[in-house]
Amino acid sequence: MEIRDKIISGSSKMFIKFGIRSITMDMIAEQLGISKRTIYENFTDKNELLKYSLEAGMVEQKAVVEEIFKNSENVIDAMLKTIKHNANTLKSINPLFFFDIQKYYPELYKLLIKKNDRQKISRLIEMLNKGIQEKIIRNEINVEIVAILIAEQFKMIGNQEIFPEDKFSKIEIFENISINFIRGIATEKGLSLIEKYNS
Repeated sequence: MEIRDKIISGSSKMFIKFGIRSITMDMIAEQLGISKRTIYENFTDKNELLKYSLEAGMVEQKAVVEEIFKNSENVIDAMLKTIKHNANTLKSINPLFFFDIQKYYPELYKLLIKKNDRQKISRLIEMLNKGIQEKIIRNEINVEIVAILIAEQFKMIGNQEIFPEDKFSKIEIFENISINFIRGIATEKGLSLIEKYNS
């Protein structure tokens, strides 16, 4: 692993575990057993390092989801496996991570969310069309509208005003949004598959 990738990977783990604001370049250097100078030779500042860390995380998540869909029996199977994977991922993320990025890095958050939304909506449209072909997703839905609705609902998970952290867990919110949405767009065949996979 190249030093640049090592720094991105190591800092990502620290940001996710402890939040962003509490992590300093000194702490990252110490954790990775390198000098702070080495970090600054590869990244201008913490903002740039965070940007690359978030982008790397998005690429990794995309690859995992693509692998899930590649190895699933059908779209319902893939969606349920993705829900489980995302719920497990959320368990490993410190709530401070979401709080810090929205409060202290709003421009970066908006930029990456926008980029991620485009990719996510495109992937959701492809998945919904496949589900319609498999006759497990209702064919009368407007796939573009539904894809945008799913993406927007998932964005609400990190909104403290809608879902305060002390009242709702992110996993509970995520699972409620996901399962209920899938049930709403599934055909009778799709609903049977949901019952089968959840039993």
